[in-house]
Amino acid sequence: MTVANLTTVDTENKFEAIFQKYYATIPGPAMITAANIIGNSARIALAKPELTGRIVREILKVEKGKYQSKGVPSPECRNVVIGHAIDSLDAFFEQIDDKAAVIAFVKRQLKNSRKPVVKKAERFLRKRKKKAP
Repeated sequence: MTVANLTTVDTENKFEAIFQKYYATIPGPAMITAANIIGNSARIALAKPELTGRIVREILKVEKGKYQSKGVPSPECRNVVIGHAIDSLDAFFEQIDDKAAVIAFVKRQLKNSRKPVVKKAERFLRKRKKKAP
């Protein structure tokens, strides 16, 4: 969270130098680290809108993530991180250029085996439907 908070005052663009390293953990195997990175991504995108496209591409990698629980692959951990991804993308959706990719990702989560993720996806899509012309 500290790195994300610092991006709001990063006038020298130092975050860009560590961008790849910061987002490298999203594909796994550590669920908590990936969830925290994704959860803080909205703050970064809002502070550094020029990075929005790159941030979205990194977040969307969660769908193919391989997370472990007690050293064993855990699809449920992946679903938890996907829930964080939906929340984060929701927070800065208006500034995302490739809205179609995000909407497609969220729609796929309507079939997620984790009910809280399905509810987040439904809420996300309802919100977007209300704003459509």
